[in-house]
Amino acid sequence: MFLVCLGRTSVDPTDQGGAGLLFGTHFQDAWDDLVQEGLISCEKRDSFNIPVYAPSLQDFKEVVEADGSFSINKLEVFKGGSPLVVNQPDDASEVGRALANSCRSVSGVLVDAHIGDKLSEELFLRVERRATSHGKELLEQLQFFHIVASLAFAL
Repeated sequence: MFLVCLGRTSVDPTDQGGAGLLFGTHFQDAWDDLVQEGLISCEKRDSFNIPVYAPSLQDFKEVVEADGSFSINKLEVFKGGSPLVVNQPDDASEVGRALANSCRSVSGVLVDAHIGDKLSEELFLRVERRATSHGKELLEQLQFFHIVASLAFAL
């Protein structure tokens, strides 16, 4: 059996790589803006959670071995690239829009249900604005890694 999942190259669990960057600074700061402007409460912001965890190869291996149901034939991490698909990498506004759209594609329905359509739209506009001001570095830093495992049933 082959299994592919989001992964990270760092052994540090606080470094979630691309996934952490996608839902990190710009997304969190946009939520903080809504709180500071009195549009939502701190409690409302703090009760929203997207659990993102990208395991390292060692994390993955430890979980599979501890479970005991499978043996690992092969285990590798591959650079999957950036989720930001842009036609003009030098256009910061396009990069900002791509980041906001990536965030929205993963979390949009959850955000809509949590704060409503109108505030959700405002949140993602703020994500876009914040990301636009860091377009070049986002393209360089936002890279996803994937763990690819070949597993067999343990005998």
